[in-house]
Amino acid sequence: MFFLIHLLASVALAWGLGFAHLGGGLTAFALLYLLARLLGLGLPRLSRYARSLELGLWFCLWFIGQILLASYHVASLVLARRVDVAPAVLAYPLTRRDANTATLLGALLTLTPGTLALEYDESSGLLYIHALDARQPEDVTQMLSELERRLLAWLDASKSQGVQP
Repeated sequence: MFFLIHLLASVALAWGLGFAHLGGGLTAFALLYLLARLLGLGLPRLSRYARSLELGLWFCLWFIGQILLASYHVASLVLARRVDVAPAVLAYPLTRRDANTATLLGALLTLTPGTLALEYDESSGLLYIHALDARQPEDVTQMLSELERRLLAWLDASKSQGVQP
């Protein structure tokens, strides 16, 4: 709800100041965010919204970086003279056994080149993942745990203050 209000207020501010273009809208969004951050010192709900917005931005930037790294890794595997891969299906135990969170995590994994979410077993809490190169399965599970940790930090930011990115 706060995000919608923030977005509409940004558009209204940019349009009212005569900057009705993307740059003006982003500037107004940032200015209203800073105002929300300052006012959030006294209003806990506004502070939680600002923290959620920050974690969401950092998650998106981190995830884009992960996609670029995975794209480079897959391209280097494909363009190598000798293709040396060890594809495998891994079972990853999720921290939170929620079908919605598992679906979101699976969709994000499928966006990452070289990985594909296959199935989620809700009774055991295992997410089955196909990895293109699983010569070191601990690297794959480390990436999965980091993705899950950052995603849960973002999703839980509006509920509590003590979550760190």
